[in-house]
Amino acid sequence: MKHYTLVIFGGTGDLTKRKLIPAIQAIADHDPETSFNVLGIGRKPLTDESYREFLQPDQTAHPRVSIHYMIADIETPGSLDGLMLKIGGVETAPVAGRIYYLATSYSLFGKIAKSIHQDSRGDEPFFTRIIAEKPFGNDRASFKKLNRELRTFFSEDQIYRADHYLAKGTIDNILRTRFSNPLFESVWNSRSIARITVAVNEALGVGNRIGYYDQSGAIKDMVQNHLLQTLSLVLMNSPARPGETAFRKAKTVAIKKLYFRNEIRTGQYRGYQKEVNQINPGSRTETFVDLSLYSKARRWKGTEIVLRTGKMLKKREAFIDIEFRKEPCTPFCSFDISPNRLTLHIQPLQNVELAINTTLPGEKVALAPVKMTFCPTCEFTANTAEGYEVILRECLRGDKRLFMCDKELDYAWRLSDTIRDSLKNEEPQIYEPGSEPGNV
Repeated sequence: MKHYTLVIFGGTGDLTKRKLIPAIQAIADHDPETSFNVLGIGRKPLTDESYREFLQPDQTAHPRVSIHYMIADIETPGSLDGLMLKIGGVETAPVAGRIYYLATSYSLFGKIAKSIHQDSRGDEPFFTRIIAEKPFGNDRASFKKLNRELRTFFSEDQIYRADHYLAKGTIDNILRTRFSNPLFESVWNSRSIARITVAVNEALGVGNRIGYYDQSGAIKDMVQNHLLQTLSLVLMNSPARPGETAFRKAKTVAIKKLYFRNEIRTGQYRGYQKEVNQINPGSRTETFVDLSLYSKARRWKGTEIVLRTGKMLKKREAFIDIEFRKEPCTPFCSFDISPNRLTLHIQPLQNVELAINTTLPGEKVALAPVKMTFCPTCEFTANTAEGYEVILRECLRGDKRLFMCDKELDYAWRLSDTIRDSLKNEEPQIYEPGSEPGNV
């Protein structure tokens, strides 16, 4: 039996309740040789018993997940004194590792890391790892400051920067589709691909995230992390050698090569001003963005890269669309044919579609696009692991391929800051809730 301790800073938050605790229990369900001590840390005046009830009302506790609570206001000096004593009290058997999950504002990461480091002996017979939840700063300067703070107390090998989007099944499938199928990898370049689109469209508005979102906007909330991370898997070259180091270097190079030519549209859904009026009247925060990027990499010169995301759009969907060129010319060039497309759907479904042109039944000259669709959930009956289950499982294994390194985040923030700077004097276009992305 392997025992692990998970300490969650932000233990009374929505992320802990809805995602982390179910993920821990799912791991324990799937692996009968694994058990967890969970210590939630928060400001609410709760006991161990009332904390368990808060997390899982009317549910039976998992027999191999022991949940405890510690009251602490991280912003108050000395509030984490005695943390290691508390952790030692909940560990009833020697552990294989301790994971500290930072589900708080990034402004507290440095204080938490310092407290953990000061209270640790440094010669523990188990691994110590930190999972940091995005956002990692507010711009490049704040990210670099945050990174210096974390690296003061922990090595890069110990820091796991999580973006749950990278743990989605379709995202992982991008690489498998590319590198296990010569059919695709042989045409995965600008000679064959005209346009790459990564889109995350949402039907809901900002909701109770208004305080955070108005300081962020669509570019920092989605483009800087989810969309660029997804795009890096599409653009990256095959890693030079096996292992996570070469893999993360290939992703970093893909992001580093991107540049922006001021091709951008932004919008704000009608009704946002009413939501934000109490905290920032007249806000110019964008809730929609559609921008084009290009790459200096030889492989992608001449391919347009479109990133698109927004709130209050017609429907919830996320996908990666690869549009192939119509060249070379064929005997059917005189027909107004559609380009071939490979579309990897991320949500709500995780299908893969390949659109090709073929003759319509009963017609001698008419061509029409048809879709060949692969539906993983139709083909395979096994349940797909949730994103946070994957994050925790990979951290336990010590595999960092689904996590972001400091260099790729540095380049992503540099690009994001450039995009944001181009909008300083721009007003977002007002669009109606339920709009099609193309009509914003």
